[in-house]
Amino acid sequence: MSISPSAGMPTNIVRRGWFNFAVVSLLFFQVTAATFASLGVALPFMIEELSWSWSGAGLGFSMLSFMVGIASRVPSWTLTKMGARATFGIGGVTMVIGLTLMATTTGLNQYLVGAGLAGLGYTSCALIPGVEVINQWLPHRRSFAIGAYMMIGGLGGVAGPLFVTSIVAATGSWRWHWWLMAGLIGVLTVLAVAFLKSRTESADEDAESTMSAETHSDNVHMTRVEWHFKDVIRTPQYYIIVAAMTMTLFGGVTTNSWAVSHMGNLGILAAIAAGALSAQALVNSSSRAFGGILATSVDPKWLLASALAGEIVGMLALSFADNMTMIVLFAIGEGYGFGMCMFATTILLVNYYGAKEAPKTMGTMYLITTVAMFGPVLGGYVADRYGGFAGVFQAYAVALAIILVAVIVMRPPSLAVQR
Repeated sequence: MSISPSAGMPTNIVRRGWFNFAVVSLLFFQVTAATFASLGVALPFMIEELSWSWSGAGLGFSMLSFMVGIASRVPSWTLTKMGARATFGIGGVTMVIGLTLMATTTGLNQYLVGAGLAGLGYTSCALIPGVEVINQWLPHRRSFAIGAYMMIGGLGGVAGPLFVTSIVAATGSWRWHWWLMAGLIGVLTVLAVAFLKSRTESADEDAESTMSAETHSDNVHMTRVEWHFKDVIRTPQYYIIVAAMTMTLFGGVTTNSWAVSHMGNLGILAAIAAGALSAQALVNSSSRAFGGILATSVDPKWLLASALAGEIVGMLALSFADNMTMIVLFAIGEGYGFGMCMFATTILLVNYYGAKEAPKTMGTMYLITTVAMFGPVLGGYVADRYGGFAGVFQAYAVALAIILVAVIVMRPPSLAVQR
C-alpha cells in the first residue's frame, strides 16, 4: 500500500477523501443554487403567470427558510443512526420532491408545500453532513477543505440567478428551471448514495491507515478530548459563537430582502444596487476559502472577530449607501463578514469541542439561528413606522459590536471546569 508522504497516510485513502469532498461540494453548490439563490429571481415569473399576490408568494421564501432552520438537528440524528449516504439520500429525495411540486404547481398551497420540502431536504444535503464527511476523511486538511467546501457552496449563490434567467430565456418557462434543478440534484444524490462511505464503512481502512491530524501553529487552540454535547451546551463560549452566527444571519437575510429597496429610497439605481449584492456574494464566497487558508496559523476566534468587524462596517455603510464609496464598503464588509463568520463559527465548534459531536453542535446552532427569519419582518416594520430601513441596519451594527467584544474576551472552554 503506497503512502502519501505529505499526509503520512495511504494514497488511496487520500484520493477517496478528495473524491468524497468533490461529491459533497457539488451537491452543496447545487442545492444552494436551486433554492435561496434562485427562488427570489423565479418568483416574479411565477407571480405573473399564476396571478399571486407578492405577500402570498413571499410566504414560500419564509417557509423555505423556516424549514431549513427547524430541521437543522435532523442530520445529526441520521448521520449517527444511518450514516452519510442515507443522510444525503433522504435529503436529496426530499428536495427533488419539493422542487417537482414547485415545477408543477398551479396553486399557492402546492407551492408552499414544495418550498417547505425543499427546505427540509436542504439541511441534509448541505453544511452539516458535508462538514462531517470532511472531518472523517480529510482531518489532515480540515480547515482548508472546509473553507473550500463553503466557497463552492457560496458560488452556488452566484450561479442561481444566472440559472433562472438563462433557462427562462432559453425555454420561455420558469417551470423548466425547477425541473432542471430537481434533475441535477437527483443525479448528484444518486452519486452520493452510490459512492460515499463513512470511515467505519471503508474496506480500505486498516491499521496502517490511521488518519493524521491537521497541523496547527501553537497559537491555535485545539481540544485534546472529544466533548459530550451535554457539556458543550453548558459553556458560555458556545452561546457566544451561536450569537455571532445568529446576528450575522439577521443582517444577511434582511440585506437580501431589503437592500435594493433601501438603496432605491436613497436614490441609487436598481441595477447598481443589484450589482452590489452580486459583488457581496462573490466576496462572501471568497472569504470562506480565505479562512480555510488562515485557520491553521491564525486562531479562528480572531477570524470570527474580523468577520464581526466586517459586518459592522457593512451594516453601517449600507445604512448610508447613497454613494459609491458606501456601496463598495457595504459589499466588501458584509460579504467578508458573512462568509468568514460562517466559516469561523464552524471551525471554532470543531476546534473547541471536537469533531465527534460537530453535527449536534452545528445543528443546534442553526436551529437557534432560525429566529433570524424575522429579520425581513423587522426591517419592513421599521420602514413602515419610520420611513426607511437605515435604523434597522444601524441597530444590527450595535448588536454586532456587543458580540464582537464578547468574542475578543472569550477564552477556550475547559472540559475539566464543566465537570
